[in-house]
Amino acid sequence: MHRQAPLFLNNICPPARQGLTLFEVLLSLAIFAGAMAAIGQLVSNGVRGAVKTRLETQAVLRAETIMAEVVSGVLPFQSTQNTPFSDDPAWHSSVSIHAGPTSNLSIVEVTAAHPGTSKMADVSFTLRRYQRDPALYLQIIATPPQNSSTTSSTSGTATTGGS
Repeated sequence: MHRQAPLFLNNICPPARQGLTLFEVLLSLAIFAGAMAAIGQLVSNGVRGAVKTRLETQAVLRAETIMAEVVSGVLPFQSTQNTPFSDDPAWHSSVSIHAGPTSNLSIVEVTAAHPGTSKMADVSFTLRRYQRDPALYLQIIATPPQNSSTTSSTSGTATTGGS
């Protein structure tokens, strides 16, 4: 008995497939969905980081602004709590003034805060600075200068020459 060899062994190609199987389609969709979920998570982390960084930068700038206003005398040299900013009431500032290591030297502490509804939006920044008491400067300005020298008058004679 003689066996007949399969057709593709005789240099005849097997019939070509006409499409993808259902398994291959589902497998490719699963890979695509997994890749999209990973990319979506990366984008979400990037957006959250950008928002938090923007809020932290605003907190630093707002704290520096309030500190400059306190030091320059635009705002009174006194402690305040939860004062809203005029341009954005969601932001609050607090100023604390404590006694410093020496007399007439104070520690000024300014905090700018954005209390948010989520952990990401809850941002605050505190800035500390040593500052001399402004009352000391006002006292120096109000005190008239003292002259320790006495006034003396001098007299002299002038001669004119004639011809």
